[in-house]
Amino acid sequence: MSDRLPITWKNKDIVELTNVTGENYLLNLDSGSLRLDAGRTVRVTDCALEHHHVNALINDGKITVQRFKPPKGHYRKPDPR
Repeated sequence: MSDRLPITWKNKDIVELTNVTGENYLLNLDSGSLRLDAGRTVRVTDCALEHHHVNALINDGKITVQRFKPPKGHYRKPDPR
C-alpha cells in the first residue's frame, strides 16, 4: 500500500487560471508541467499560486485568477457502494 496522502480536493481549494494573452505559457507546478494556451482556462488547486513564476504572470496581468464555483445542480455525488 502506498504511503501517499489521498487526494482531498474541495471546491474551495480550486482556482481557475485564465490566460488573457496571445502567448502560450508553461507552468512548472509541483505536480509537473502544465501548458496554459492562449485564451484558455484551466482549473488547478490553489497551491499553484505559491509559485513565483505564476504570481509574476498574474502581477503582469497575463493570467487572471478566479475561485472555482461549480454550477448548482450540475454535479452529483457518486452512488454509494
